[in-house]
Amino acid sequence: MALGDSVSIDDYPGEARGAASLLYQNRDAEYPEFAGKDLRHLHPGVAFSNLAVDGASSSDVLHGQLPKLPAKVSGRTLVTLTVGGNDILSGGDSSADIIFRLQTILSTLQARYPDCLILVGTVYDPTDGVGDLFESGVKLERELKILDELNQWIRNAEKPGSIFILDIYRHFLGHGSHCKDPENPFYQKADPSLWYVLNIEPNARGAHEIRRLMWQAIRESEQINN
Repeated sequence: MALGDSVSIDDYPGEARGAASLLYQNRDAEYPEFAGKDLRHLHPGVAFSNLAVDGASSSDVLHGQLPKLPAKVSGRTLVTLTVGGNDILSGGDSSADIIFRLQTILSTLQARYPDCLILVGTVYDPTDGVGDLFESGVKLERELKILDELNQWIRNAEKPGSIFILDIYRHFLGHGSHCKDPENPFYQKADPSLWYVLNIEPNARGAHEIRRLMWQAIRESEQINN
């Protein structure tokens, strides 16, 4: 079950190309390195539900998406959660506000599904640390501060075997709006490619990379649980 915002949906990468969709079923012709590396191959008969919504905030997940989840499920449950970016951009909440809701979401999921693996993504920075999301030369100081505080909390929320953190923030650095700038401290000389579309949404490559992190976390969790 996928919860959260546009980081988990198909709208921007393309139909069946979002991170959650690729995790469920790989598109072998486009991503041959992941042939056989998806949930349908790992667990035949697995059911997939994507409740993530474009523009969703942590409040939307808590009050709108969680109530739509089944009260009970049979077998092991996997939940992916990507949320927080829209909260930060809204400008109305502190990091403490967002963290409180995330904490409530995680505790609710664990209480409802005792045999559950939760994959939680950190929030990426489409500006590669520069902070000029809306206007060149204008740094969003407050937003960057909240982003850092929120991501620190998310990383500390990891619980081996039950909650795994996908450090999307670190993985995406050097692939945002300043990906072609060799002066940027996160410049990736070997692969200065852009992983976003419309400034803040993951493109097909971005979604594929988020799926990569999800898959790695699942395999790591299985090694721990076995």
